[in-house]
Amino acid sequence: MTNTTVLVVGGGLNGLTAAALLAHNDIACVLVERHPDTSIQYKFAGISPRSMEIFRSLGLEEEIRTNRTGDQQAGAIARARNLADPEIQWGGPAWPDASALSPTQPATCDQHVLEPILRRYAERNGADVRFSTELVTFDQDETVVRAEIRDIATCAKEVISADYLIVADGANGSLRERLEISRSGAGGLQHWMNVVFDTDMPPTIGGKRFTSCFVTDLNGTFTPREGGRWLLALQYFPEKGEKPQDFDEAKCRELIIRGAGRPDITTRLVDARSWEVAALTARQFRRGRAFLVGDAAHVMPPTGAFGGNSGIHDAHNLAWKLAMVARGHADPSLLDSYDMERRPVIEATLAQALARLQKWFDDPSKRLPPPVAIVEDYDVVFGQRYAAGIVALASTPDDHPFQKSTELSGRPGTRLPHFAVGRAGQRISSLDLCDRDLLLLCADEAWCQAADSVSQRLGMPLTCHSLGANGDLLDLDHRWPSVLGVKSGGSALVRPDGFVAWRSTHGVPDPVQVLIETLDGLGFRTEAHEHHR
Repeated sequence: MTNTTVLVVGGGLNGLTAAALLAHNDIACVLVERHPDTSIQYKFAGISPRSMEIFRSLGLEEEIRTNRTGDQQAGAIARARNLADPEIQWGGPAWPDASALSPTQPATCDQHVLEPILRRYAERNGADVRFSTELVTFDQDETVVRAEIRDIATCAKEVISADYLIVADGANGSLRERLEISRSGAGGLQHWMNVVFDTDMPPTIGGKRFTSCFVTDLNGTFTPREGGRWLLALQYFPEKGEKPQDFDEAKCRELIIRGAGRPDITTRLVDARSWEVAALTARQFRRGRAFLVGDAAHVMPPTGAFGGNSGIHDAHNLAWKLAMVARGHADPSLLDSYDMERRPVIEATLAQALARLQKWFDDPSKRLPPPVAIVEDYDVVFGQRYAAGIVALASTPDDHPFQKSTELSGRPGTRLPHFAVGRAGQRISSLDLCDRDLLLLCADEAWCQAADSVSQRLGMPLTCHSLGANGDLLDLDHRWPSVLGVKSGGSALVRPDGFVAWRSTHGVPDPVQVLIETLDGLGFRTEAHEHHR
């Protein structure tokens, strides 16, 4: 038997992200994946700047950019009848410049390149990652998850005893159903093929570089890649007798030539694979000691590139909470907030993906639900708002799930605004201060003294930074404290995932007592909490 804190089932993008984040928090985890290696398809490619902030916190930003497979900002999004069409409609880049909102920019790193980076990081930092290994059975009670796993090559079986289970086995995995968690939503909407091919076509239209081009002759999208390996994604229609097996070398070449608008190109089919555009959300993201992340929890259309990025955010939201509970710094009830926070945000994000699908692509089957009003991509990416959970709300928030990314103001439940600070002679972002501990930002030395006292007295991982005249940080942008909506004597408590949990808009007579009461109210273990127990 192997004992571990967390068992992760699924070694795709979201499972590996979860393992990497747990390893970063020094939490023991075992990951099992039935496939022999990481993905060869690049279903996910566009890493949002918010996801890059998460990978940056792991120290992976440079490695991801060094191994990038394209550039989301170098080219524009185009629309045309075909690639030879003289009347091209040009849009902006896939992801616009994020420098006003974030310390990092989006990245293009296809799944087959990104997953090995995450795997290496997880293994290097202590995660036990096992490919060619399948989960056979599992059960759980109030204290433990017991699972039997099997090495596919040797058929050797082993029992894993874990405190918690992360289900990351994808949209078609079996664990969600085995946990008896149903799904709701519009369901299957469209059938698509991913055709990966090598070609000598340049990644330009009329000499202008493009990131992707929607081709109306095919009702599909061309995405070029460095080195001449392209992706054609297009719909097919089973109701018309079309099936995935039809997409052989000859059929794919015919489609590529029609989409290119010229016959004088070389093409070589690498892979053709079917997939379904669907809209589904699990009715709960937690059952006992098991938590769903990524496609196991939600399936959404690729429009907006929100799906894979949302799974990364799921793992980020969950990992720090599991770490706090595992270390004894928080009550297990803190984990209830994962579903409470993520599911409403996911449902709102899914609605945005569906609205974009309806706007950008034909819908011959007429299965799409009525669209919601589209909000800016970066409002979805940066403006997510938790209306309940590990947040202390001063008032009832509005019903809108997204705050404008340009108006982030330090409201509890929203991501910490990005602003430049100076630390030890270096210019860094406010978001670079977020790591494994709770973070208190203030300008009054009384708050830092209180934070130090509370941290020592309770053994709580609470780090305080002061931006005052004698503080350890310099306010390089001259935006503190207004950017967080506090007076000079106020403070803000930020979670390890960068979301503001609580703020005091002004100074208080007894900051030690206020911090203890705040931490207690949020579910962290304090003297008051232990007394109530």
